[in-house]
Amino acid sequence: MGERERLCAAIEDRDLIEYFYLDQDMKGVFHTLEALDLRLDERPDVVPFNAAVKGYIGAVDGQGNPWIAKRAETKEALLYFRLCTLAYLIDHRLGTLAAPTGVAKIDSKLYRITKVVRNSIQIGSYNYLEEPYLEILRKDLLNRWLFFDEDRNPNNYLVVRNRKEKPFVVVIDYDKADLASENMKITGDPDKFGWFRTEKTRLLSPLRPPNFEGVPIDVFENRLKEMVSITREELLGVAMPLLEGHASSDFAGKIVDLLLARVKYIEEYFRRMFKSATETKNKCNDSDYSMFGASFIDMYKGKK
Repeated sequence: MGERERLCAAIEDRDLIEYFYLDQDMKGVFHTLEALDLRLDERPDVVPFNAAVKGYIGAVDGQGNPWIAKRAETKEALLYFRLCTLAYLIDHRLGTLAAPTGVAKIDSKLYRITKVVRNSIQIGSYNYLEEPYLEILRKDLLNRWLFFDEDRNPNNYLVVRNRKEKPFVVVIDYDKADLASENMKITGDPDKFGWFRTEKTRLLSPLRPPNFEGVPIDVFENRLKEMVSITREELLGVAMPLLEGHASSDFAGKIVDLLLARVKYIEEYFRRMFKSATETKNKCNDSDYSMFGASFIDMYKGKK
């Protein structure tokens, strides 16, 4: 069973599963987003306050579901919005509950779109250093490293509840994701679990290294396996049509290769830094961890 299937089994709510397209695979969600028929809706209750202050306007799809939209004013903005869509699609592939994000034409104009997460509350209203939130956030760190997303803070996570009032964390906002950078923006500390970052924005606040002390590799096992199971062919299957005509012909391939290199590093680093539950009880990090940290940089040097 993959991570998305595990998430569906845990949610046990058909409405939530369909709302977040969890009943579809990555390619299916891509086609669903590309086929959306949206119309603008200026009613104030459609757009959440935090989105309104960022310049988003409202829209609704054919089923009456609310979306927020922002004009893609330049070619550069449109390309970036499409890369953010790719990040969302990969999140979906990895079994992450995330707000559907894409690019759509509305009244002959192109917009960045995000599906509104209805009946949600920001995770900052809860103690997210307790379960069930903490384990979800710990696994989510793998995804944020993959996207070089340096600005993860409580505003980027919402909480929804299923029919049984069980809470689930929804990832929103890909504004800080960077899928195209060949420069290292997040690197692992070779001496202890942690990271060095380039932009040093908000410290990945829900994902601080102390929140991972004493955690066994079992917490990350399924997510790591899911990440390494993604093939180049699979990623190209959505990246090429998504980016075609918006960059050079080989751009999609370069993005995919960068992502796969990051996956390789993440698996190596996490498996070095975390041990099984039994080993974690008896010892901390071994001295041979100091050999790691440079491998990710070396991979990228070979790509330039």
